[in-house]
Amino acid sequence: MEETEKFCGLENFDLTVPEIRTKQRLDKYVFSFISNVSRNKIQTLIDSGMITVNGAAVKVNYRVSQNDVISVKIPRAEKKDILPENIDIDFVYQDKYLAVINKHAGLVVHPTYSTVDGTLVNALMHHFGDELSSVNGELRPGIVHRLDKDTTGLMVVAKNDIVHKPLSEQFAYKTALREYIGICIGRFKPGSGRIETYLKRWQKDRRIVVVSRYEGKKAVTNYETIEEFNKFSLVKFVLETGRTHQIRVHSKFLGHPLFGDRTYGGDNLKIIDLPKNQTQRLTRMLEYLNRQALHARKLEFYHPVLKERMSFECDLPEDMTETIKLIKQYGY
Repeated sequence: MEETEKFCGLENFDLTVPEIRTKQRLDKYVFSFISNVSRNKIQTLIDSGMITVNGAAVKVNYRVSQNDVISVKIPRAEKKDILPENIDIDFVYQDKYLAVINKHAGLVVHPTYSTVDGTLVNALMHHFGDELSSVNGELRPGIVHRLDKDTTGLMVVAKNDIVHKPLSEQFAYKTALREYIGICIGRFKPGSGRIETYLKRWQKDRRIVVVSRYEGKKAVTNYETIEEFNKFSLVKFVLETGRTHQIRVHSKFLGHPLFGDRTYGGDNLKIIDLPKNQTQRLTRMLEYLNRQALHARKLEFYHPVLKERMSFECDLPEDMTETIKLIKQYGY
């Protein structure tokens, strides 16, 4: 097979490696044959066993050899148009180049092949139409960085391509500041510190991220306890990197998951260690919060056009302030 041939739109196919001068990593080799699929996506397919070599699962750094048979399975969902939707957005600031919003809980940032409606992008398209930047493709117009569905707080959106790249570079090179506030279970000892680990997708469930000793992407989080309670802590987190679920995973890794985080143990009432007659109150608090208690409170970046440092802050949402009130009221 010629190495210059590319496949597009195929769900299942095999590649037989011809005589090659130098061995290449599997993910890089497959990437050279497939259009419209990112290398990160290919790595995910390898990790999940959707790409195999000679019928066996291998790691992404496997070096292909002559006559290896690479079997590729790519799930292809039907592509749907992304339509504008009249969804309320809390604008903190905007000019003709960018906008800063305070995202509410339950709002998915951008469409995926399985979720194309009711996202922030649908809302942005309603408000700005074709003004949004196109750098991140048609599924993510204007999106410079993301927040999890149930994380609230500040995000910056690029209205055009002129500002998108310089904004993205600030997040990549750590010159933008992102500060989060979380309600965590237990007390941090020490009360402040820096967490540096590798994070990767869990092979048993790709929706979950786990700490890894050697594999994955480097993730760095700084934390500082703002206020201590009996069984909880109010904690400030400052990101140096922006990995998926980073604060949530690092909090669990330290033994202090975010309260309400059902994915990472923040709904485990046993670790709070309260008398049985008080667990009913906590259960009601969990039901009321109904998400991880995490809020992106502060955002700073350099405006690429106005040439000035901009800083924004937004108060904790009502569900978190009420939860803190109840923690204090019940002596938790």
